Amino acid sequence: MRAYTIRTILAALVVGLLLPLVAIPARAQDQTWTPRPVTASVRGAGVNSPTPLYNAWIRAYKDVNPSAEIKYDSVGTAAAVAEFLEYKADFSGLDIALPTERIIHEAPDTLHIPMVIGGVVPVYNVPYLPENTTLRFSPTTLAGIFLGQIKRWNDPAIAADNPGVPLPSIPIKVLYRSDNARNSLTMSEYLSSVSPEWQSRIGSGTRVQWPTGLGYSSNSRVMNKLMWTPGAISYIDLVFALENKLPLPPIKNAAGNYVVPTTESLMAAAESTEMPADLRTPIANAKAENAYPLAGFTYILIRQQTYTDVEKAQALTDFLYWSLTEGQGATVRLGYAPLPENVRHRAIEQLRKVRVGGEQVFDGPVK
Repeated sequence: MRAYTIRTILAALVVGLLLPLVAIPARAQDQTWTPRPVTASVRGAGVNSPTPLYNAWIRAYKDVNPSAEIKYDSVGTAAAVAEFLEYKADFSGLDIALPTERIIHEAPDTLHIPMVIGGVVPVYNVPYLPENTTLRFSPTTLAGIFLGQIKRWNDPAIAADNPGVPLPSIPIKVLYRSDNARNSLTMSEYLSSVSPEWQSRIGSGTRVQWPTGLGYSSNSRVMNKLMWTPGAISYIDLVFALENKLPLPPIKNAAGNYVVPTTESLMAAAESTEMPADLRTPIANAKAENAYPLAGFTYILIRQQTYTDVEKAQALTDFLYWSLTEGQGATVRLGYAPLPENVRHRAIEQLRKVRVGGEQVFDGPVK
């Protein structure tokens, strides 16, 4: 979004000719911005997965604006939502969007701010594969595996995805997340988008009734079980996979291309998705040629009009603006992808909606 349209610029020139003594405010003249030196303490509560990224932002921002105290507590999804709804936290960090019913009845002025893009990757323990072999998966194959219909690793569907790869005739053992997890949401959204049977029988959510397999309550527990279970398959956060140097299986996307999760392929998923007004949307199985199909936003939730402390609201919106602009460079080294420009601009526009006592508290440029 530009600071001015052509019509606005022409109008400003005319006004300048007629009223030469009227000055245009400095913030409106250019795209420069610096955080306000307000003294305030801001606390967020959220899920664990983005904690390293958010803490990296907080440490770096302290050098930019020492007077603002920003804190992020990792408390899990349920507690993060509860603290936000009960006004015990100034913002909430979630890997999922708040359901519509809860927004309507409990927090109608909630604003969702997408901050970065995360990915989910299938992981497996298949012995006897040739060295340096990374299996790839089509949508039909993944749906068949997680529906319990593809039962052995040498099934013709898996063989068709991996021509020339000798596959062992061992049983497939599905592992899944038993807790509320963004991994499960992204995976189930993807499976719902590619499999009518999955959509009608199972649907999507942070916790669904998986039709087969065993459940475990964290990435690390899933991985521990998978390592000791020949024939196992599951799904984990891309961040966790990168930290543990796990292979990244190529997944066949909606355009028919096998794609691995990269900065570019995650950004392509977001960039090619039509964003609704409230920015709450899945981006799994996006249609772009190079989009990675198991992608999703990580959100920060704030309030539009029920903050009462002006300086706290200013400190929060300034920090989030800095994170959406200067801070985006830290995302890649921590396993996420930055927002594409079209989404980032929409996120900044959300910040400009925040009011205290009816007065706008943030007017930074959309850049």
